[in-house]
Amino acid sequence: MEKRRRMTREEREHQLHVRMGIAAAAFVVLLLIIAAVVRFSGSGKKDGSRNPEAVPAADTMSAAVETEVQTEVQTETETPPDPYADKPEIDINSWEFILANSTHSISDYAPQTAPIESVELDARIISAMTSFVADTRAQGLSVVLTSGYRSYDTQTYLFNNKVAQYGGDEATAATIVARPGTSEHQTGLAADITDQYYQFMNESLESTATYQWMSQHCHEYGFIVRFPKGKEDITGIMYEPWHYRYVGVPAATYIMEHGLTLEEFVELYQ
Repeated sequence: MEKRRRMTREEREHQLHVRMGIAAAAFVVLLLIIAAVVRFSGSGKKDGSRNPEAVPAADTMSAAVETEVQTEVQTETETPPDPYADKPEIDINSWEFILANSTHSISDYAPQTAPIESVELDARIISAMTSFVADTRAQGLSVVLTSGYRSYDTQTYLFNNKVAQYGGDEATAATIVARPGTSEHQTGLAADITDQYYQFMNESLESTATYQWMSQHCHEYGFIVRFPKGKEDITGIMYEPWHYRYVGVPAATYIMEHGLTLEEFVELYQ
């Protein structure tokens, strides 16, 4: 009975040693396989001959990088679309677009004028102004032309009076009454228009029905609100909801629709 128990123990020990040997051999084989795979992959990355699809050739990579760089540069330097590409085709040097402001003096300018009601305007815009006023009145609104063409001398008189009113402060006076030679009124293309029952020439005029209708339809007759609100830094003149300037229907329509001043509109053609 005892001999049989010793044989069983020996057999078991022998079997254990055999299994350990097999496992060790299998582990070595696995290590050899892994080493071969790593060596094969490394060789393919170095010369590209093992797997040409996995690693692109040097010249292909260079071309791809160059294309990407060119695309980025093109995107950064690409000119944005012109928001005013649809501006009307006009002759910006035509008489309708003469500028009169602090940087454009017209001291020697004197248009041929004609009377319209109590004022005079450039004879070439009498018809447009007549239609503008008549159609406004047809809405049941009371229109009064309070000022039209002014000569250089008249503008000098008005400016000096305003300077005296402000204690000699010419800079402040010039935001209310243009300096001689820089007034829109000397062009004969501008008129001050108020309501018969509200002739106060201040910002509150914009609340009248007369202004609201005229400012919405002035472009149909070739006129613009010359000194709009929020553009004082461009025009150099305070907001004047009573001051209309003739520029012709195409230009007036474009200016009013895009919220431009005459200065900004002229600049589009420079």
